[in-house]
Amino acid sequence: MKRILSLAIALAAQTVVGLNAQAATGEAREFTVTGYYSPLPNQDYYVTGSYEAEKRLNGHGIQGADGTPVFPGMIAAPSSYAFGTVVCLPDFGCGSVHDRGGAIVEAGGRNIARHDRLDLWMGYGDEGLARALDLGLWHTQGTLYEPSEAAGIDIAVNFKAVTPIARLLNIPAAKQFVEKLYKGSQGKEVEELQKALQTLGFYIGTINGKFEAELEQAVLNFQLTNLVIDSETEAGAGGFGPKTQAALSAALNKYETQKALIERWSDFNFEDNLSKGKRDESVLKLQEILVQRELLDHQPTGYFGNLTKEALIEFQLAEGLIETATSAGAGSVGPKTRELLNELLVAENEQQAADQQAQLAFMNQKNELLLLAGLNVGPISNLIAKK
Repeated sequence: MKRILSLAIALAAQTVVGLNAQAATGEAREFTVTGYYSPLPNQDYYVTGSYEAEKRLNGHGIQGADGTPVFPGMIAAPSSYAFGTVVCLPDFGCGSVHDRGGAIVEAGGRNIARHDRLDLWMGYGDEGLARALDLGLWHTQGTLYEPSEAAGIDIAVNFKAVTPIARLLNIPAAKQFVEKLYKGSQGKEVEELQKALQTLGFYIGTINGKFEAELEQAVLNFQLTNLVIDSETEAGAGGFGPKTQAALSAALNKYETQKALIERWSDFNFEDNLSKGKRDESVLKLQEILVQRELLDHQPTGYFGNLTKEALIEFQLAEGLIETATSAGAGSVGPKTRELLNELLVAENEQQAADQQAQLAFMNQKNELLLLAGLNVGPISNLIAKK
């Protein structure tokens, strides 16, 4: 069983419909649609801050409530929907009901549901998270087929998606490497390669623009770690060709993305009043805090809706900021709530900074010893992942 992931970023996809849906009769209904996914231990990024918190939000993501293993097209629906019911939705396709959830309700439940609530399984890990974020909160008309009439309908869904969190936080584009480099090469491109490998913890030598033995070993270690080659005797080992360039670009972009996310939040302060209808990064951070305290059971989206307001009221009551749910300022961020939130951020940032410094010091020492010994090392960027 899973808990709900509700999102507020618009869907952008082409229509996909089960091939035989037109052959069966069905009932047209209005639905409120959201998405969830199956978190994995080694994702690049967890919106809630950790793998364990992500599992609390989305569930373990192994099987539905009826025991069916998760698959593209699995739907969580209210208990009034029999398992095996098929629902076809525009811009998504046809899926089958095999799951439930505490927030998967009929029309009118939990304020957010104008219509019967459906939650669509969007995949595993980083890709599943990106699709779920891209899906958003969606009110649409679809067609429902009872299990008795759904046998001839193909389960086929559209899984195209982008990553709106990167868009929201203005993450830089990936650096592109184009020039082939080998031992003996010199110049600015070699210097850029040295800097990139140094950033990722593979190169500890001088930045001098010269492709010498130390840089060759660093490239080799990177290739082996990132599975560009299988052994140090393979063709291209130690050289900086197209496959290694692509792998380094991806690894560097991952590092820079994680770094940008951390830096964005490390300098963050709540400065403005927040209330229902607001959409910005301040709301995203507020939601992250509420999720971590298990007061909000949907993925941070940057939009201040009904569920965020309800969770904020619970937070204010627990912290003694308001006496009742109807007190002045309940459900909005004013001066007192903003002051407390900023105090929490200071404490959180101090702890994160201390943890990161300890981890980085340990990894730098370890990498230096391993590199001097000519052994393979892992990328330092793993330490900065928000896990």
